Amino acid sequence: MNIWDILILAAVGAMVFFAARAIRGRKGSCSCGSGGCAGCAAKGSCPHCENND
Repeated sequence: MNIWDILILAAVGAMVFFAARAIRGRKGSCSCGSGGCAGCAAKGSCPHCENND
């Protein structure tokens, strides 16, 4: 295994990590439909969210 193989594996691993992180970030208990409204981004000011922290 040479340096290029290691770099390719690191890049693929980083892509998988960030994809999983993005998917996990979208999940939540918001029922506003979009999961990314301005109220949700303001951490708890969305009137439709069940968990307003």
